[in-house]
Amino acid sequence: MGIVFVEYKVFPEKREAYLSRIRKLLKTASGVQLYEGSDQPNLFVEIWQDCDAAQYRKIKQLRLQPGSAWAEIADFVPGGASRIHIWHFDRTL
Repeated sequence: MGIVFVEYKVFPEKREAYLSRIRKLLKTASGVQLYEGSDQPNLFVEIWQDCDAAQYRKIKQLRLQPGSAWAEIADFVPGGASRIHIWHFDRTL
């Protein structure tokens, strides 16, 4: 098991709309926490706990699938989906 780390920056002028949308999405997800950069406003990181490789692929797929609620996050990101960075990390120790 590991974590999935999702990082992106949102348009400052879309910040409130983004926060409203992500709140709704997080209510439907489990094991995820959202953080904002302390010295980089509007830079957000989602940390998804206890994810294996299959769950990682599913999270990544939902970000790219047209019509997916999670894909809508790209509308708040300068550069769109290509600027949403998603990584999977396995626990090593």
